[in-house]
Amino acid sequence: MPQPTDQSLPQLGVVIPTKNSRPYLPAHLKGLGEWLDLAAEVVVVDSFSTDGTLEYLREHLKHPRVTYATHPPGLYASWNHGIAQVRSEFVFIATTGDLITREGIQKLLRAADDLKCDVVISKPAFRDLNDQPLSDNWWPIDDIIAMLNVTAPQRLAKLEAVIFAVMQMKGAILGSSASNLYRTELMKRLPFPTEFGTTGDGAWGLQHAAEAVFGVVPGHFSSFLVHPAGGSDAEKKTYREAARANAVLKAAMELWRRNGAINDDEFARLHWPELMDELTSYLDAKSAFDHNRREGLPWILNPSAWKNRFARERATARLQKLRREILNSR
Repeated sequence: MPQPTDQSLPQLGVVIPTKNSRPYLPAHLKGLGEWLDLAAEVVVVDSFSTDGTLEYLREHLKHPRVTYATHPPGLYASWNHGIAQVRSEFVFIATTGDLITREGIQKLLRAADDLKCDVVISKPAFRDLNDQPLSDNWWPIDDIIAMLNVTAPQRLAKLEAVIFAVMQMKGAILGSSASNLYRTELMKRLPFPTEFGTTGDGAWGLQHAAEAVFGVVPGHFSSFLVHPAGGSDAEKKTYREAARANAVLKAAMELWRRNGAINDDEFARLHWPELMDELTSYLDAKSAFDHNRREGLPWILNPSAWKNRFARERATARLQKLRREILNSR
């Protein structure tokens, strides 16, 4: 396997998933060209592109070790297929249109190596389809950085990872894989779930918060291309119901206790029954309020909507109080 140019870094494999991505490829390859020499291997996974994507990559992607694979459409199934072929210690998923700098890749690799992490997360900047910057959106990592006062790469303790995964009610602890790094062996053993539509990485963070070692790197050195949400309303409803955090977490906790990822003392310190009750209350109120907002009548004129909104806010406040208590008990 070719050695990266900076041999002080651990070995890196890069997975490039594509599906009719030809318009984005010139800019994507230009961005990759800034740091791809740091990678020991590249795996391209194409989902039956018909617009010349694969042909363009074969001609213009320059790396001494590139593997081309074909996989049926499916976001996380394609990612898993690519990761399964990587032999390097860590893997980065270079989703088409999303970019990361050389400094960013180096920071993620050094943090993963120095802190002995399985997953390293960071925050991207946001761009629209016209390549224009978007406002500095809230992102799950912002919550972690603020609560823990993170000023340098930092490893999360197990209970910190679990409580932050539980409390990411507006997003998932992983944020975007465009700005994350993963330990290859772990992702082969615990692949991304494929039954949650476009929220598979969010579900993964809930399922494995107690099993993976998370690291956080502050700063912006990647960008995320914001696409319109895809899928039909029926598909989105199915995915929303399947990905309800309380159901995912309940199943995860049962597994963690069976396999020893969470012991009795840690379970008690998490106030788990109370935490799950409050999370369920929040999700029930949120679901009801979201339904009110989708109705024809403006929600501000609907007394039921105000009731559900207040219930959601009360549950949020109780969850935040629980989080403070749990973090203070570490």
